[in-house]
Amino acid sequence: MSGRASSLPSDKLARLARIAAIGSGVLLLGSAALMTFEVLARRLLGHSIIGVDELAGYAFGIAMAWGFAQALFMRAHIRVDLVYLRLPMKMQRVLDVVAMGAFAGIIGILVRHATGTLLESLRLGARASTPLNTPLWIPQSLWLMGLIFFLICLLVLLFDLVVAMLRRDYALAARLGASESALKRM
Repeated sequence: MSGRASSLPSDKLARLARIAAIGSGVLLLGSAALMTFEVLARRLLGHSIIGVDELAGYAFGIAMAWGFAQALFMRAHIRVDLVYLRLPMKMQRVLDVVAMGAFAGIIGILVRHATGTLLESLRLGARASTPLNTPLWIPQSLWLMGLIFFLICLLVLLFDLVVAMLRRDYALAARLGASESALKRM
């Protein structure tokens, strides 16, 4: 984003989201390398590495949670905008606020339940019922931190969007919240 938009709080979070997405990609590549090694070791050496599938599952969940924010800033989350594109520009911006607010509400509910799951695992001292016997609080806390980061990004972006709307800066509001299809039509 250029001009006034470059100093918004959401732009700083967008840079952090990019770093988190790169870290998520590295985590997934490491997981894929470990799985490849395990398959080759099993095939060529007749030896299997215990827990690779479990670790890959944790890596996938953690990487997804930390990658959601980058998808937000790249407008990669799915939006069905058939009717939206036919509405007046100001109505589109209002719907952008409503959609982002609803999205933040849903992720807030997810964070609340994920927090409850983590607290329950800590209370019970829960461990995976696998050969690794992983303490579940470890992957759950990394997953929850990614979800919390995503929620923070959503709320800050929503705040920037509402401020742009209150200032009647509809061009900035579109850059912050419009669908990719709407931006291409501008």
